[in-house]
Amino acid sequence: MLTTAENCQSTWELSDYLLFMDVIRYWCDDCPGCIEAKKNALLTALERGSVKYKRRDSKTFKDSVYELEAKGLLLVERESFREWALSVSNDEQSQSLQETMPIGCRSEAAYLNVVGVLLDVILGTSPDGTANPIFETQAKLIDQILEHHGGKAGISQRNLDGKFADAKRNLKGS
Repeated sequence: MLTTAENCQSTWELSDYLLFMDVIRYWCDDCPGCIEAKKNALLTALERGSVKYKRRDSKTFKDSVYELEAKGLLLVERESFREWALSVSNDEQSQSLQETMPIGCRSEAAYLNVVGVLLDVILGTSPDGTANPIFETQAKLIDQILEHHGGKAGISQRNLDGKFADAKRNLKGS
């Protein structure tokens, strides 16, 4: 059974555009102390064109981003926001944002392809068909990963098994 957070995470991934204040709350992880600072930084980035946006009401006349935000009409493009936010965040904030901000379907497919190719090289055969696995089994590879990086976010037996399976499926389907 998915937790509410996991269920919401997959739903966020379906949206190309998000309401401005939803992006701010997500980015701030609901920490009230940072909301105003990040709200102003994002409005400036939108105004400068560093992050893409559109109007919620689909009208074509130009209001400033500040007017659109005040009226609740500002929709922020998820991917351009994510790229911008990662570029202006410190290492700790970037890690937190990468863990909480959903990536787009195309980006996820690219990551899964990279993981799938790496698994194939590490566990598979050479182009001429000769077996040359660096690790005898995927289980041994996962054991080694857990030994070296087990305490990090996303690095668990269950998650690695799932991501590796997704990566293999994705690679076969592309």
